[in-house]
Amino acid sequence: MPELLEILDRFDTVLTQTAPNIASHLQRGLTRAEIEVQIVSFSWEFPQDAFDLYQRHNGLSGKPGKLNLVEKLLRVKGKWHGELSGRENEVHLKLENRAIVAKFLPLDYALAGHRHLKLGRCQIDLLPFSILTDGNNTIYCMMRLAPENPIIYCANGTKLPPMSVTESFLSTQPQFSRLSELIAFLTRVCQQGIQPLAASQETLMNAIDCELDPTQFEQLYQQFQR
Repeated sequence: MPELLEILDRFDTVLTQTAPNIASHLQRGLTRAEIEVQIVSFSWEFPQDAFDLYQRHNGLSGKPGKLNLVEKLLRVKGKWHGELSGRENEVHLKLENRAIVAKFLPLDYALAGHRHLKLGRCQIDLLPFSILTDGNNTIYCMMRLAPENPIIYCANGTKLPPMSVTESFLSTQPQFSRLSELIAFLTRVCQQGIQPLAASQETLMNAIDCELDPTQFEQLYQQFQR
């Protein structure tokens, strides 16, 4: 079994043990044929890492959140992932005093994000497959669509137009050389970085999926960025 598949297996096991609520929201994976139907119109070659990721899980629920008309207009206008709202489409984390909302995008939304970048004159082929925001800053996890070099960038795209996503900009952003490194990092975070809510915070149980230990998280992050 290739390294990435083994690491994805391990992550699924650990996530189910430590954060079952998050694990239960993951969709079943796509078949290779289903993926190829979605990417057939693009000129680039899909990296094997991306095939492995989306054959394992096709993001979170992928169903538009239950929003009223005004909420839909506010969220969707100019935002290619805006309708993916609500608890079935989001992971809610707590890190110190920050509430972080994370999305793992189904493939059709990730491809819509790629189109958004290209329409905005980004010169690099990137696949944004995950998004994290604390309400002030937005981090886009993007895979470079280069089969021999599918780097993962965790780029701060807050108010950044697509045309500004350049090689120079990406070189300054946190990155993982392969998807396997990112998944290994997330596995370690699940194993060592999740802490139980204090009794005084039990009312938050319905509001967040898990709380991260800031010291452990920072130490793990530094280990993987060396």
